[in-house]
Amino acid sequence: TQNNVLRGDPFVRGGRAGLVSGLSFLDLNDPAGNKQRYSSWAGSVTDVPQVIKQKLTPLYELVKEVPCASVKRLYLKRALEEYLDEFDPCHCQPCQNGGMAIIEGTQCQCHCKPYTFGVACEQGVLVEEQAGGVDGGWTCWSSWGPCVQGKKTRTRECNNPPPSGGGKSCIGESSENRPCEDEELEHFRLLEPHCFPLTLVPTEFCPTPPALKDGFVQDEGAMFPVGKNIVYTCKEGYYLTGNPVATCGDDLQWLVGEMHCQKIACVLPALMDGLQGHPHKPFYTVGETVTLSCSGGMSLEGPVAFLCGSSLKWSPDMKNARCVQKAPLVTEAVPACQPWEKLQNSRCVCKMPYECGSSLAVCARDERSKRILPLTVCKMHVLRCQGRNYTLTRESCTLPASDKKACGVCPLWGKCDAQSGQCVCREASECEEEGLQVCVAVDGREQTMTECGAGTLRCQGQSISITSIRPCGTQTQ
Repeated sequence: TQNNVLRGDPFVRGGRAGLVSGLSFLDLNDPAGNKQRYSSWAGSVTDVPQVIKQKLTPLYELVKEVPCASVKRLYLKRALEEYLDEFDPCHCQPCQNGGMAIIEGTQCQCHCKPYTFGVACEQGVLVEEQAGGVDGGWTCWSSWGPCVQGKKTRTRECNNPPPSGGGKSCIGESSENRPCEDEELEHFRLLEPHCFPLTLVPTEFCPTPPALKDGFVQDEGAMFPVGKNIVYTCKEGYYLTGNPVATCGDDLQWLVGEMHCQKIACVLPALMDGLQGHPHKPFYTVGETVTLSCSGGMSLEGPVAFLCGSSLKWSPDMKNARCVQKAPLVTEAVPACQPWEKLQNSRCVCKMPYECGSSLAVCARDERSKRILPLTVCKMHVLRCQGRNYTLTRESCTLPASDKKACGVCPLWGKCDAQSGQCVCREASECEEEGLQVCVAVDGREQTMTECGAGTLRCQGQSISITSIRPCGTQTQ
């Protein structure tokens, strides 16, 4: 200070340079002069401004003060969104060791963490504080689905990569809904119709598009002027073959090529009132099983379990299942079912062959086709119960190999050897479950034995012949 004058370097931005120098001192004896110098500088900032705080704003916000600015802003915004979707890193393969996938130009690259390198950050080792689980990453959004109740949906999955080793799951929603009608564009079309090109209003239309069995029209709409294209697609569980596009022709008839929906999975038919399928899915692959049940206190009549077969049909037919009102509770004696039967709705019904457990292998002839097939005693009883005619035959067939099996799947005549971890033959006296009684020829003499007893002889290498699936002396073979 000198003569009550404080001097220093002013830290300001903007304003005229000549006026900035007047801020380098403060005269304690002349407050009015200080104020005048500051006001002069502050007034010059509008002439010579300088940005002191930057804020990012979307590019489309620059579209203003031009005709149809609102519509042009919307179009530019959507074009930028499409561009960003096209060049989003979700299209890239995941980087390893926690690297970040980016797109430079049109190429995917990985930004690696310290001490890792390589095209996919596959080389090197993460330091301790960085090592650990892999955080999940989103896949790209799917295309928009068909309109359902005025809305369309698109989805994405958290498996690019999936979270592992305790890593974090993806942040955000896995699905997104949007109205089928473009409400924002329709709003501008109403307020600023001059911003949209005038189009001739069509006066002639094609009728409703022809139906496609097991399929439908995407985004069908209500009117079909000449030249309009529509696209068919199939229900879930079906695949469309042929040309999916149909066109409204000049003669107001649909130009439709050859197409049909080919079944690629089993689909639940329309179930009767009260019937419910578990698990409930859009379609089922070959080998999957569905069980039916009834709601509202009703009782199921007919089969319970249904298998999706290789012919893409349900076995047995679901038409045989229905819900009925439960009869008043009456105490009834539970019938004693045969081993090849099961109790269903208080009565004995035939099992299915696949419901048979461990049983003795035999060769049988299908009297209808005369084919000789490998079956088991239990399966022969089941098939006869269902009205099929199978008889034992002395002709040979290829029976399942008697290789040693791992513990846990031992047959009636086998037991687990803890030392080898494999099934070994039981002694006849060690049978825990006897199985069915059958007639067996041993050394030329017939005798009635249990399946377990006969199985132990066969397991030990003795030659036996099953002459009847019932005890000796009965007429049925």
